[in-house]
Amino acid sequence: MYKTHVSLLKDPQTKKPFKLLSFKNNASEIIDGLLISNNNWYPIISGVPRVLLGSLRHDYLINHAGFYKKYLKKFPKQCTNEWRDLLKSQISVSAESHHQLITGSSFAYEWESIYRENNYEQQNYLHFLSPYVKAKDLKGKKILDLGCGSGRFTKQASLLGANISVGVDVGESVDTAYKMCRFLDNVLIVQADIYNLPFENSFDIAQSIGVLHHLPNPKAGFLSCPKVLVKNGRMVIWVYNRRNNARALYFYEPLRSLTRRLPKPLLYKICYIPGAIVHLINIITKNMKNPPFGYYRNFPFNMKLNDAFDVLSTPKSNYYFVEQIIDWFKSAQLKKIKAFEHPEAGITCTALK
Repeated sequence: MYKTHVSLLKDPQTKKPFKLLSFKNNASEIIDGLLISNNNWYPIISGVPRVLLGSLRHDYLINHAGFYKKYLKKFPKQCTNEWRDLLKSQISVSAESHHQLITGSSFAYEWESIYRENNYEQQNYLHFLSPYVKAKDLKGKKILDLGCGSGRFTKQASLLGANISVGVDVGESVDTAYKMCRFLDNVLIVQADIYNLPFENSFDIAQSIGVLHHLPNPKAGFLSCPKVLVKNGRMVIWVYNRRNNARALYFYEPLRSLTRRLPKPLLYKICYIPGAIVHLINIITKNMKNPPFGYYRNFPFNMKLNDAFDVLSTPKSNYYFVEQIIDWFKSAQLKKIKAFEHPEAGITCTALK
C-alpha cells in the first residue's frame, strides 16, 4: 500500500483514523508495517493491510506467526503482548466466520491457480455495471470494489480513470489482487470483512459484483456497505437472478452440493469438461442469434474454465428475485433505485445514498 492511502482507512471498531508504523518500504510503498488506532492495531503484510476482527483476525495472526517473529523487536508492547497471547490461545470459530473462511479459501485457490487475465475484462466489467454505470461515470471517482477476488475489476476501474480504486476481500485472494495491481498508484488492496469494513463516508461508488450471493448472510452484508459512501454516492451490485434460471437451480446447485466437497486440484481438472462443452457450443453457435451460453462467445477458454470452477466449488450460492433486491435497497434507505435483469440470469441494481 502507498503511504498516501492510509488516510482512506478507518478502524472498523472505533471509526478513528490510523497512524502508520513502517517496518519495510519501497520508496512510498509500505511492504510491511502496522496500522495503529488507540489500543487497536492491524498488520500490513506483503503490501496489504489486514484489517480483520474476531476469529477471522485470530486465524490470520496464527497463520502468520512468521511476521510476528520477524519484526518482534519493532512492535509496540501492546502488539507484542496480544500477538504472543493469541499464539498460545484457542478460539472457537462461529459458523458465519467458518463459512467466510472456507469461501475465501475456495476463491483464493481459483484466482491464484486458475484465473488468467484476458483482453475482455473491461468489457466484462462494464457489462456487470450496465445499463446504469458507464465508463465515463468512473473517471475521477473514488471507487470501492467489495469482494475484489483477483483484483480484475479493481484494476479496470483504475484503468478507466478512477481517482482511487480500492479492492477489498476477506480471503487470501488479496495477495493475487495485490500482484495484479501493484504498480498502479491509484489502487489499494485491503483484506477486510464486508460486515466490518474499515471505511466510512469516503467513496463515490461502491460496487459488489458476483459476491453478495455467496455470503452467509447476504442482506446483512449488503446493509453494511452504504456507510462507506459519500452523500449521493452510488451503490451498485450484481447478484444471481432466481427468475428464469432453472438450469442453475435444478442442475448446477444439486451438482455443486457434491462437487464442493472434492479436493480443489481434482475439481479443477474435472472443470475442463464443462468448460470444454461451453467452448464447443460457442464455436458451433457462433452465427446464431441468442444461442445458449452466448454471453461467453467472445471469451477465452480459461474464463469458461474459471467460471465452471466458480459455480461448482463455492460453499453456498443464493438466488434472488429482483423484487427482493429492491427491498434490500429500500431497507438501506437508498434513493433513486433502479434494477435490471440481464438475459444471462443476473441482476444489476443501483441507487444513491
